[in-house]
Amino acid sequence: MNQHHMLTQSHRIKFSFTLIEMLVVVGVIAVLLALLMPALGNAVERSRRAACLNNLSQMIRAALMYANDDSQGNLSNALHDTNDDFTFLYPNYVSTLKTFICPSTQNFIRRDTLESNTFTGQWELSDLTAYAGNITNAGTSYELFGFMNFTEDTPNYSTLYVFGTIARVKGVKKNLSSVQRYQHIYNSFGLKGIIPGPSQIWLMLDGDEPPGHQNYPDPNNNHGASGGNVSFCDGHVSWIPVKEYLYRYELSQDENRTTP
Repeated sequence: MNQHHMLTQSHRIKFSFTLIEMLVVVGVIAVLLALLMPALGNAVERSRRAACLNNLSQMIRAALMYANDDSQGNLSNALHDTNDDFTFLYPNYVSTLKTFICPSTQNFIRRDTLESNTFTGQWELSDLTAYAGNITNAGTSYELFGFMNFTEDTPNYSTLYVFGTIARVKGVKKNLSSVQRYQHIYNSFGLKGIIPGPSQIWLMLDGDEPPGHQNYPDPNNNHGASGGNVSFCDGHVSWIPVKEYLYRYELSQDENRTTP
């Protein structure tokens, strides 16, 4: 055997792997990937959550501009408590439809689906007139809390003047004045008599999909069961963790709620 052949054979022996060694390496890689994937997934979701907060920040600033232009200082055009109509913001106050979509959802807004507003006669995007209802439907990803203290036995009613039509509806409509002076009538969490103020009163927030608890984080919601993003009537936005959610909801809404 010549010297060149011996060196080549030695080189092959030195740098080759056995089947067992290869399986060990593959196993280690698989374990590392299993450990890293949840962390990577969490990082992606945190990024989406931040983008969602940015959407809500744009919308609440737009709502405050709308209120300053509105003769009654209304923070929305909501006609009742369950009205999730965002057409009052688009396109005069929010020009980008993407703002109404949470990046953790697959919701979408169609530009070619229109309907006529009953009161104004203007054509509006249908998908902006209501919450999508889940994370895949057409429609907005967000809900509008245009009223507070909306319960069956509330003593509070709001009188709305809508293009010459007068309506009396349950609850207190949120406007620049009402969010400053509203005082709790229910005593859930010991809040009776408390004046929360605009820094504690919600206006827009992540949508709440069925099934599950109403207005409470569930696994099928925009950001899962860990909490939700909320905008407040003073213009700031915040992530509300699930452990604080019920109290913060009641502080804002005064609905005598004590359970999810």
